[in-house]
This record gives sequence, C-alpha cells and structure tokens, in this order.
Amino acid sequence: MEQPKEEAVDERAAELQHETEDEDLKESDAAHDAAEQILKESRERQEQAEDLDPNDDDVIRRSSEETAAEPE
Repeated sequence: MEQPKEEAVDERAAELQHETEDEDLKESDAAHDAAEQILKESRERQEQAEDLDPNDDDVIRRSSEETAAEPE
C-alpha cells in the first residue's frame, strides 16, 4: 500500500489541530501521527471497496463531508 503524501498528512494534521478539543492532538507530532493513520485507513477502505458487497449493512458509508481523501 502506498503511503499518504506528506503534504496531505500535514494539511490533515493542521485541520485536526484546529478542529479538536483533545489536548493531545494540539501537539504537532500527535496530530501528524493521527492524520497519517486517518489517511492510511481511508486509502485502505478505498482500495478494498471493490471487494465489498454494497448491500452489506456492515459496510461503513461516509458522506463527502466525512472523507479524508487526499486531493488529486
């Protein structure tokens, strides 16, 4: 699996730091690690999407506002 782009991780980390009330995520390193994990999990979901049954009630569906997809 390909690693998220550093620019996308940095942007997501900045968003997390701005949006969160969690004091731990106010720290740059913690926000960076969390952002990297979020983007990795998002990419994994995208890559495995073709293997999932769209009618399965256990499939997590997200709206466009909830996505952490990297900009193209």
